[in-house]
Amino acid sequence: MVAVKEFAFTLRFTVGADPVMDLFHEYPTLRLRNATCTVTENAMWRIDHVDGPADAIPAFDEVFFNNERCNECLDEHGCSGTREYQVLDRQPAARTVYTYHARIDRCCAVPAVVTDYIGDGVVFESERTGGAYRWRVLSPVETSLDPLFDHLESALPTGVQLDVNHLGNTERWREKTQPAFP
Repeated sequence: MVAVKEFAFTLRFTVGADPVMDLFHEYPTLRLRNATCTVTENAMWRIDHVDGPADAIPAFDEVFFNNERCNECLDEHGCSGTREYQVLDRQPAARTVYTYHARIDRCCAVPAVVTDYIGDGVVFESERTGGAYRWRVLSPVETSLDPLFDHLESALPTGVQLDVNHLGNTERWREKTQPAFP
């Protein structure tokens, strides 16, 4: 039987460090949560739900769907992967978005970096609010995470800080897990 371990960390963004995260500074009640995120060696699929004030959603659309830059890449030089988006649900104050990201092997996105380090079987939960991008990760592998966090920190652009929140046994997933879509 696999002994699943959990680790949680937060990426904190100052204003100006990332165009997508700047929206969460500008609109403090704007929130983006992922419902699912699947990563393979070369691709990533995810479904995200964003909700907030109705005037924030058009600004979110403009920045999030911009194919000129990866909205997940931590590397300030960007990546050469390709992204395709499909809006699954469109409401005045919310969006549910399917993203397919090809050539993820050329991207410094958190799910790609974590999966490269740990391997198959990783489960992700994430949320963006304010200047924080919070991650909870379940791992089927018990290994030192120091090299992973060192790699993530080395990729962070100016204005982004990594805070490790929890390492160890899983913590109250039943209590903490909320439906991805309200």
